[in-house]
Amino acid sequence: MNGKTRDRFAGRGRGTIARWIRRRRFPGLLEGKPEDLWRELIARHVPGRSFADVGCMWRVDGAYSFHALAKGAASVTGIDINPATAVFAEKNAAVHDRVRFVQSDLNDPALSDRAGEFDVVFCSGVLYHVPNPIFSLEQLRRLCRGTLILTTASILERDTPHAAVFLPYLEASTRDRLDFPALARKRGLDSPVIERRGYANWLWLPTASCLRAMLRFAGFEPLGCYEHRHVTTVVARAVPVETQYGPRADPTA
Repeated sequence: MNGKTRDRFAGRGRGTIARWIRRRRFPGLLEGKPEDLWRELIARHVPGRSFADVGCMWRVDGAYSFHALAKGAASVTGIDINPATAVFAEKNAAVHDRVRFVQSDLNDPALSDRAGEFDVVFCSGVLYHVPNPIFSLEQLRRLCRGTLILTTASILERDTPHAAVFLPYLEASTRDRLDFPALARKRGLDSPVIERRGYANWLWLPTASCLRAMLRFAGFEPLGCYEHRHVTTVVARAVPVETQYGPRADPTA
């Protein structure tokens, strides 16, 4: 056995040990890539239905929009605060511009008037960047008349359910204990928040129970919850809103 072969087998061994340790330390968490789960859920829910991909552009160039189209969605709309990328335009041209793109902030009160309503809404990588997650979920409710597939960065359950961590201004030692991998710079999580950067900051890390509770509050019934080490995915059904506080409007109105 040569040196490269030994190194390859040694690497596999270390990976197996690491997975065993994670399973013992965090029982019940899913292994594998969350992105594979998202593609599976989209493929399950979109055939023959209208589909919106909220936050479709950053580093993915509309990939989940095109996946939905390939899996039989009746219509596909991508929504993002950033403009459409050249890669997105090239891919869209290849499918005869069948993916509609709306450049808009999720938190724009006029978004649903511009974009419309959809049978299936997919939103990934957005909720932990917004200052008011309840309002953002209500905005998703205005877009969604059927099924929501929501994914967000998250933390493991605490002793008190429905907990979340507000990241700005945490001490560095506290941020380090959240134990996120340092694969990319996460402003607000592994470095101090910069207020002027707005949505570029990481602001919230909810637990799965907190995410489900917020969805219920905003007019969704959680149907399935899938937890990876640092990511929670929830499939929910749009339902009438029951909780009302003062001028808070029904998202379905």
